[in-house]
Amino acid sequence: MNGTDVKRGPEMKITHIKYKYMAALVVMAALACSCGSQSTENQAKEEEETQAEETDQAEGERRAEEADQAAGQTAEAEEARAADAEETAGGEPADDVSVNAVESPESRKRKEMFGEDCIAEQCFEVELNGCEGTVWFVPFAPSKNQSEFRMQIIRDGEILSDITPYVSKKAGGKKFSSLDAVSFWDVNYDGFTDIVTVVTYGDTQSVVVYYGDMFKCEEEYWSFISEEELSENLSAKADRPMTIAGIRNLLTGGKKNGEFENYAEAYEAVITLSELEGLAASVTKYGGEFLYDLIYVNEDEIPELVSGRTGYFVNLYTYRDGTLYTLMNHWAYGAGGNTGYEYAARKNSMRNYNADQAGAIMNTSYMRINEENEIETPMWIESINYIDSNENGMMDEGEEYGAGPDYINGKKASPEEVEAVYAAYDMGDYQYIEGRMTVEDVRKALKSY
Repeated sequence: MNGTDVKRGPEMKITHIKYKYMAALVVMAALACSCGSQSTENQAKEEEETQAEETDQAEGERRAEEADQAAGQTAEAEEARAADAEETAGGEPADDVSVNAVESPESRKRKEMFGEDCIAEQCFEVELNGCEGTVWFVPFAPSKNQSEFRMQIIRDGEILSDITPYVSKKAGGKKFSSLDAVSFWDVNYDGFTDIVTVVTYGDTQSVVVYYGDMFKCEEEYWSFISEEELSENLSAKADRPMTIAGIRNLLTGGKKNGEFENYAEAYEAVITLSELEGLAASVTKYGGEFLYDLIYVNEDEIPELVSGRTGYFVNLYTYRDGTLYTLMNHWAYGAGGNTGYEYAARKNSMRNYNADQAGAIMNTSYMRINEENEIETPMWIESINYIDSNENGMMDEGEEYGAGPDYINGKKASPEEVEAVYAAYDMGDYQYIEGRMTVEDVRKALKSY
């Protein structure tokens, strides 16, 4: 190189080695940093994954808890609906039925039977106590032909009863919205099927109870009359939304007749019903204090329950094997020559004197409780106390008082035969069947029993 030689001395050699050493250190440091960074990233990633797993587990537990709660609520709702379904004719829970629901083939069939304005989902084929065969309960929504909600009892195409709907005081003036539930049972224990409804006018839901009764002369006639005081009180006390099961719970603590555990429980249901009917509150309106008593009519150790308005009417109930029976239902006395009803304690003998035509005819009836837990009249004496000249069974003008014929169970009898009947049936020591205890006293007595 231009004649000049360049020599690499020892310093240059050492410097080169240092550079190589330093470069190696730099590379190693870089690798160390790279490994450290990767380890940190891996650790962070693991922590994120662990936290995600814990979050997923917590979320899963929360969802499981919510599912359990929902299942519990669903079970309660299903139980309530099942209770209503059991109470409601037709086997379907009326509270779940919407009038505006998609029409089923069964609904179409009922509309073809009863008309397009019938509320098909609430038409039920039922049995009524004392009625032969089955009947249809048919409600009708307001329509062009009929502006008001209405109900009928129909058998074989014949209308047995037109039921006039009662509109509660709170719902007055509002338009009919829906018939939410219907059920059929003997609410007042008189032996006839009653109708319990839940109905909505506007946004007001109400309970309406119709007491059933049947008259049979030449034809059978059913009537269902709204029990207004009872309906208003039930509506005020019932939980919302109203259900058949809830209504029965207010009346009997949920018990059906036949399921009472003892007579005290059964008689408490009667007392509750009397209170809901507003009988105690109507004393000043109708006169006579509404009182109770516990008496022993027949020979067993179960007392009979008396209730009624003193001097006006009396009720008498008995109990056997879980079932409550009505013996007297609003039996009137105190007017028309009827002095009242008497009983001989523990001898299963009751007696009634009833004078007709201002004393011209005297009827003496002896009664008892039979095996069917009903009152029967095995002996009835009719004494005629005037001379029936024309034998028309009436005391006419010109006819005078005097000893006339006597009849035993409708057949003419001699005075000796009548005396023999009195001797055989008169048990002595009779007391009037009437209330003597307040509601507080009778409840205390029932607890002591």
